[in-house]
Amino acid sequence: MQLISNESKQIIHDLKEALCIATKGHKKMFGLTVILWVFRGIIKVLCPIVASIVVTKIQGNFDEKTLAGVLIFWLVVNAFLGRFLDFLDYVFWDWMEPLRLFCHNYLFKQNFKNLLNIPPIVLENQQSAKIVSTINSLNQTMSYIIMHSLRILTWVVAWLGAVLILLKEKPSFALLTFVCWLASYFSNSKIVKRFSKVDELEKMRIDNDAEKTDHIDNMVNINSLQIQDEVVTDIGQKLDDYAWFSFRANMKEDAARILLLFWDVLPLIISSLVAATTAIQTKDIGHFILLTGLVATMVNTGAPILFFSGTIIKSVKTYRKLTNEMKYDHSLDLKLGKEKLPEGGIVEIKNVSFTYPESKDPVLEGLSLKIKQGDRVAIIGNSGMGKSTLINVMQHAYEVQKGQVLINGKNVQNISLKSLKQNITYINQHPIFWRHKTIRENLLMFNPKATEVEIYRALQSANLLKELTKKEKGIDSKATALSAGQKQRLALARAFLRQTPIIIMDEPTANLDTYSQSKVLLAIKNLSKVKGHKPTVIFASNVPAEIASANRILLLENGQIVEDGNPKKLMANCKTKVYNRLKRYKSLFEDTK
Repeated sequence: MQLISNESKQIIHDLKEALCIATKGHKKMFGLTVILWVFRGIIKVLCPIVASIVVTKIQGNFDEKTLAGVLIFWLVVNAFLGRFLDFLDYVFWDWMEPLRLFCHNYLFKQNFKNLLNIPPIVLENQQSAKIVSTINSLNQTMSYIIMHSLRILTWVVAWLGAVLILLKEKPSFALLTFVCWLASYFSNSKIVKRFSKVDELEKMRIDNDAEKTDHIDNMVNINSLQIQDEVVTDIGQKLDDYAWFSFRANMKEDAARILLLFWDVLPLIISSLVAATTAIQTKDIGHFILLTGLVATMVNTGAPILFFSGTIIKSVKTYRKLTNEMKYDHSLDLKLGKEKLPEGGIVEIKNVSFTYPESKDPVLEGLSLKIKQGDRVAIIGNSGMGKSTLINVMQHAYEVQKGQVLINGKNVQNISLKSLKQNITYINQHPIFWRHKTIRENLLMFNPKATEVEIYRALQSANLLKELTKKEKGIDSKATALSAGQKQRLALARAFLRQTPIIIMDEPTANLDTYSQSKVLLAIKNLSKVKGHKPTVIFASNVPAEIASANRILLLENGQIVEDGNPKKLMANCKTKVYNRLKRYKSLFEDTK
């Protein structure tokens, strides 16, 4: 059963493979990274506490000049300590990258698993492109939220520790510092908003890129109109305008940074003056060191908490939006049981009706049929008559609204998805392969236990081995090196390897040339010649040679089977609709058994 479109499935596979490689070996770093970040927050609180305790113990043993030196030394250390810890922040941030990739990978695997459980009808008919494009953004957003939440944990530990100790030591001083810091922070925010031209620059850049692309797409018209000079002048002018605007914007931002610097240090200056006054009055330099150190910790960690909290809130909103995009109508979910499918290839459909979502007219209506073990059945009919729908219903890719689909006497709604897959091989018009794997590896994906002899036998039966031996690397060539016809036969080789009792195909030779068609048709006939294995082969087709390879034809019209029988008998009766459709190719059916 094809769960998702070829292109979508390949995108998801490549993305998963890349993420697995990127996150290899990073899981062990998860716990260590979190511990280091929390430890960093604790250091920010412990440094001024330890320094104040040490100075308090030794200040009675030194004269005023020595204590003044200690005081100056502390001011320098306090100033550089914040910067040094900021540097460590970048180091820890680098340590967080593997954690982010680990989160991304975990989320991807969960979403990938959920994606495969989404009914094919949803993916194929409603929003497959949206879901595939959304899944990566969803994982990145969530991993971003997790990573920054852990980062904030560091600052919250430091900030809360500093505030609580300050409130205990000197409540009025803590309140004054907090008010100064709030004023500084909000002033900074307004300054940044006032002078930042990032949005305008980005809009101008996007507009310029769009216009350049437009001109490139119109090169033929530009040449025919002989307006090359005008176009070049126009593009050049816009680039010059962007350059000058960027220069002026950066100059304004540099001016703003001077104001930001002032507002950044203002709370520290005020708190240092108040703390110095307190120290002079109490003759306790240790107290001064404690207060100024804790204020620095509070100020340096408070701003990032507010900034990244806002960022996380925005990310959460984005995540909710993306999650909503991944939602679909769960009434379309497949009904699945836990039973195993009995051996055999008998397919029976009883009074089945099926209507696509958001459509009023049924594609199949009250349809009944029974296909015996070992039959080769061709389902034919005009486009839109329900051929592809019928084979999707047979393999329980779509849930019928009425009636029953039975395989070996069991209702497919009671069969587990795993058991169903183990008994059915589905091949569509454009079979897909792992692009980064060899032909051998692609075959082994469908039967990991296959021996070398079985692989070569499958390729021989698929009428492909002779062509592969001519390639330099043989079956160790990349699957991408194959032509469309060869890929179709490689898909049949996979069917030979799996040896499932039922094989379903959707127009397997529709887009191939005559030579490739003949090769594939021979391979399809070989499906029934494997010793000890005679599968039921069902295919939708309008290709005469393909239809002639069947031993039973079902003609669909308006969701109903209007003719059903042996190809040779149907073609022998000039009154049948099958005869009227295929009479030009009557010779193809003369040897049909």
